[in-house]
Amino acid sequence: MIAFLTQYVYGLGHSNRVNLLAEKLSSKGAPVLIINQLFKPPLEFKVPQVSFLEDSKPPAEKSISAYVMNENLRSYRIKRFIETLDEYNVKLLVSEGFPFCRHQHAEELFTYFEECKKRNIKILVSIRDFPWDDPHEDGLKDWVNHTQNLICQHYVDKILVHGDPDILPLYSDRCKHSNPTKLINDIKDKIVYTGYVCDDSQKPHKRKNNIIYVSTGLNKAEGMLLFKEITKIAHQFSDYRFVMPVANRYLNTGITVKDNLVFVKYIPELGKKIQDCSAFITYGGYNTTMEIVKSSVPAIVVPRQDGYKLEQFVRAYAFEPYGYFQVLNNKEFHNLPKTLNKVLNSKPKKFEFNLEGASNSADEIIRIYKQIVE
Repeated sequence: MIAFLTQYVYGLGHSNRVNLLAEKLSSKGAPVLIINQLFKPPLEFKVPQVSFLEDSKPPAEKSISAYVMNENLRSYRIKRFIETLDEYNVKLLVSEGFPFCRHQHAEELFTYFEECKKRNIKILVSIRDFPWDDPHEDGLKDWVNHTQNLICQHYVDKILVHGDPDILPLYSDRCKHSNPTKLINDIKDKIVYTGYVCDDSQKPHKRKNNIIYVSTGLNKAEGMLLFKEITKIAHQFSDYRFVMPVANRYLNTGITVKDNLVFVKYIPELGKKIQDCSAFITYGGYNTTMEIVKSSVPAIVVPRQDGYKLEQFVRAYAFEPYGYFQVLNNKEFHNLPKTLNKVLNSKPKKFEFNLEGASNSADEIIRIYKQIVE
C-alpha cells in the first residue's frame, strides 16, 4: 500500500494537491490510501482514506491549534498512525510538506517517520515549489534549515518538488548565517522536480459571462484591504458583476447584492467557474495559480505577504514577466482600475513550463514502490 499523509485544519492547499496525486496514482492501478492526520478535508476523495479526527470541521474551540496539540489527542493520533501502518501493510509513505512546514507538529511527525523506519517503510516528501510555510524566530532560522536537511537525509528517500526549476528552482528556508545554495546542494541528490500539479480536467478559458470573481482569503488583513478597494472601484466597471465570498468571520455586511457587487459565503467549484468568467482576482496560492495557468484565465494575483510569508510573493513575481497574469501587491492597490482594465482587454500567454506534475509524480512513486515490493 502507498499511503499519503496530510494535515488539514483550515487551508485546502496541501490536501487538494495530495488528492490530485492520489487519484492519479489510483488511475494508474496503484494501491493508495490517504491518512488525514488531523481533520478530514471537505474534499471528495475517490480513494480510501483514514481520518484520525473524524470531524470534517474543527470544533468550535477558542484555539484550534491548542485543541489539535492536546496531549491526549496527540497520543491518540500516534497510536492510530501505528495501527494504520500495520493494518494496511503500508510500504511507502508520501508526506506532504517539509518537516517544519507545520513545525508545531514536527515532534509528532518525527515519531511517525521513526515508526516507518522501524518497519522498513520508504518515505517520500511531497512539497510545492517553495519550502516554507510558517515564519520562524530569527535565531532559529539556521537551526531549522540544518535540522530539516538532517531529517531528510536520515529518513527520506526522495523529495518530490512539484515545480519546474526552469521557472522557480527550490530555495532554502530563510537563513541568518547559512549559505542557502549549500543547504540545497546538501540534499540535491534526493530532489526530483515533477512539474506543476494541476487538475488535468480543467479546460482552456473561454469567456461566457461578465462575472469577475474575487477570492483572496478574507480572514487575512490583506484580503480585507482588497475587499475595500473593490467596493471603491466597482462602479467604474458597471458592465461587470463582482462576485466575492465574504469569508471573514468578524465581518457581516448584512447584504447580498449592492449595485454590481454580489456577496456570497462560498463559491462552489470555483476552479471550474473561472474557466468561463471575464476575470479573476485572487491570492497567489499554489493551487489557485495552477488553475489560472492551466486554463489561461485572465487574472490579477495579489500575493499574500503578511507574517513575512514570501512563498506567494516570490512565485507571483517569478511568473509575472511571462504574461500569465498581472500582479498587484498590497502597496499597489491604487493601480487596481488600470490593471483590471488591462486584464479585461488582453489575453494571457499560454503556460510554457511543465504542468504534468500529477502524472510525473505518480510515475516516480510507482517506480519506487515497485522496487520495494518486487
